[in-house]
Amino acid sequence: MNIYHSTCPSCGNEADHLVDGNIIAVRCAHCGYWAGELSGTQERRLKRHQDRRMGSGDHDAHPILTPEEYWALTYLIRLAQSDTGQSGRVANFLLSWWNSASCGAFDLTDLWGLDDEITQAMQVVIRFLCRRQHYPDTLGLKAEFQALIEQWRPHLLEEEA
Repeated sequence: MNIYHSTCPSCGNEADHLVDGNIIAVRCAHCGYWAGELSGTQERRLKRHQDRRMGSGDHDAHPILTPEEYWALTYLIRLAQSDTGQSGRVANFLLSWWNSASCGAFDLTDLWGLDDEITQAMQVVIRFLCRRQHYPDTLGLKAEFQALIEQWRPHLLEEEA
């Protein structure tokens, strides 16, 4: 199941366009417009997605990031800090943003080994980067990224010493 953003035909705001096999549905969190039928699982996934986009109230408003961007970025940081098969790929993505010259570039074929929810979070971060051109430290995430360097690129710290 993939969720894309489209324009709501009712209010003109950004709506969620869900595609899952032959099922297509449009839901707008702004005006409540909806078209298409969803299963219970699809409803829950779309609800989680909309909660992230609209902000679930579980963090203070970030001065630069939207609630969706904040959720996506912190989700990816938490994944990179974990010890799963996908965490190294997520760390590569994030660290290439921090400093691709020293931390390494992100291999796009790494996307092949990631779950849809992870790649969708990466897409949110990429859209943010295209629009706002910020480094992680300017977003107040320096400590989190330095921890990722300690975990995934400890040799860089030895070179500095």
